Amino acid sequence: METTQQTAAWEVPAGVNLHEYVLLSTAASGDHLAVVDLSRGIHREWTYEQVNAAVAGLATWLRQNGIADDDVVAVLTENSAEFVVAYHGILAAGGVVLALDPRDTADRWRSTIGTGGAKALIAETALGPPESTLPVVCVGAVTPGGTAWEDAVAVKPRLTHPAGGDRTAVLMSSSGTEGVPKLVPVTHRNLTSNLGQIDYLHRVHGEDVVLSVPPLRHVYGMQMAMNPALRAGATLVIGATPFAAEDFLRDVTEHGVSLSYLVPSVITELGKTGRPLPSLRMIVSGGAPLPTTDGARCSEVLGVPVVQGFGMTEAGCVSFSPDGVEVPPGSTGLLVPGTEIKFLGSGSEDGTESGELWLRGPQIALASADADGWLRTGDLVTRDADGFLRITGRAKALIKYKGHQVSPAELEEVVTSHPAVSEAHVGGVPDPIAGEIPKAFVVLDETVPLAEITAYVAERVAPHKRVRAIERVAAIPRSSTGKRIRPPALRVLVTGGGRGLGQMFAIALGATGANVVVAGRDEGALAKTVLEIRQAGGTATHVTLDVTDEASVTRGIAQAMEESGGLDVLVNNAGVPGPIGPSWTVCEREWRRTIEVNLFGSATVTRAVLPALTGRVVNVVSRAGLVGWANASAYAASKAALISLTASLAGEFGDTGRVAVAFDPGLVDTGITGAHLARGRTGIHWEDEILEWTLKAREAGHFTSAEAATEALVAVVTGAADHLNGRYVGVDDVGSLSRSRPVRR
Repeated sequence: METTQQTAAWEVPAGVNLHEYVLLSTAASGDHLAVVDLSRGIHREWTYEQVNAAVAGLATWLRQNGIADDDVVAVLTENSAEFVVAYHGILAAGGVVLALDPRDTADRWRSTIGTGGAKALIAETALGPPESTLPVVCVGAVTPGGTAWEDAVAVKPRLTHPAGGDRTAVLMSSSGTEGVPKLVPVTHRNLTSNLGQIDYLHRVHGEDVVLSVPPLRHVYGMQMAMNPALRAGATLVIGATPFAAEDFLRDVTEHGVSLSYLVPSVITELGKTGRPLPSLRMIVSGGAPLPTTDGARCSEVLGVPVVQGFGMTEAGCVSFSPDGVEVPPGSTGLLVPGTEIKFLGSGSEDGTESGELWLRGPQIALASADADGWLRTGDLVTRDADGFLRITGRAKALIKYKGHQVSPAELEEVVTSHPAVSEAHVGGVPDPIAGEIPKAFVVLDETVPLAEITAYVAERVAPHKRVRAIERVAAIPRSSTGKRIRPPALRVLVTGGGRGLGQMFAIALGATGANVVVAGRDEGALAKTVLEIRQAGGTATHVTLDVTDEASVTRGIAQAMEESGGLDVLVNNAGVPGPIGPSWTVCEREWRRTIEVNLFGSATVTRAVLPALTGRVVNVVSRAGLVGWANASAYAASKAALISLTASLAGEFGDTGRVAVAFDPGLVDTGITGAHLARGRTGIHWEDEILEWTLKAREAGHFTSAEAATEALVAVVTGAADHLNGRYVGVDDVGSLSRSRPVRR
């Protein structure tokens, strides 16, 4: 079923140049502050008179150096005042802006400059731009043959006003969902129309101080923050790169920010660490979907509306939350006026329409549309009876990491260029901070560690494009047409998953997309673990079993196999600390019980899952199993035997493709170690001696953080230690190979 609706008629500016529409139409006086630049860690500012003079000077320099109408000029700078001036200077010269990603590699810059047909380059030399025979304006140190930025913007203006209309204004990079990134020609009419459409729903006022965090080269930063703020005569504050919640709190306070455009990762942090700020009236989220609960929490903490819209490179802003209107939670607002939509493969129920969204309107880049002007977005959308839109998923595979667009196809090309990788598939997995992170599934030579692949990719792509989760698989499935598809989620059983380390491990695995089964004796605790995983968007179930009861284990494993359709990985985590004191003085029954749980329990569960298990057995061990632990002999002996069992299993697995690893998470402030700390001093000599040793180890910095331990466990479960089959593996042996959440910078 297909539906089409035309919104209310809307008149767009005709034939005007974007620069003229934004900067030459502003109501601001010349001495009003236009830009405050905090991007370099120092405070720099420009008035509207200074910005306009610099724009005119640069435009004149470009014309004097051979730039004619419709010539492309590449810009390579961080978010900065120089970017604002370069962008509008190129437009004022009649040229076309080609903004390069400062996080990309020199090879990628060189390729994009060639593909875009650039005739000149404006570059921040600290970024290490590629050598070029083009005319170059250097921001910072001047390279041989280049012109200093200060000299270019100081040229005496001699300009006419170039036309706009259907001439290309910007070549914008759009990460292809079926191929590598491509350049999309966006016209003056597209951009000026969209600014008018946005202004109809959401208005920036001249007295506003606008803090912008997203890249100004992206449509969100460009068309929601930079151009609307300048057209309104407001003050644009450009935040530092990278930008965190503490930067936001400081900048809003110091500069009296009233309106801020952020990305979801910062909004999530603000929900935890923010505070009310008197000058602030609104926060806008964009660049990636904002989790409803995170937006609500931030709004409550800061005491201002947190709203969002929906847009894309080829269409600008498509929908937005109207000023002063209560928007349903999770909605991206109403369509901007002048936009037609239709739903492909749609359904309609109780006034709600849904399907894959198609768009037509004056803001649509026609080069990306079909012959009738319709743009296929690839997004699955619902629209309620009141016209509010909600994005429910994507038919396309684009990954959005912290507001950055990442092409799976581009990453697959890099991953498979490694000689040890025979095949790869890259997709996005949900992340509570970044929105999504790129995850690679690789068919890899078994002797090569996954760390080598992540390092290889990191050397060849921009930081935001790095593979942040990786999994070794036997093969990449393909559809009937031969297209690579995501391998099914790993099915992982975690014993002792109701509390402590087991609970942490299970939750971290759920966050990576694994299908988790938690097992243990306390059904209530297991149910809480499952609930937490599901609330975070993961898949999990639980089975009740006692690892010391063979019949109980047999029933539990059969249930787990039935509910998950099989098991790929077993994490033997269930364990007890055992009695404390000299081995000849402790209770023999407790000593035997420790061996029964920690060793025989792991062996019993392992025997129950084999031979159906297809992947890995991960036995959670301790360094005490290598070096012993005075006054905890039962615990140390059980872990030593478990390490030996791991080596034996590896030998028995042979060339079946199965792997056994003895994983030591280190001293973590939870689980058995946490129990020692929580018990405190009891007056019993040997217990207090163990506690004293534990406290000294923590004070000496010998503890492992919970995050590092869980990241390492996830890495082992997904294959990072397969090349260490049968061996004892610590956190440092694994490294940061596969993360349930992204690296913080």
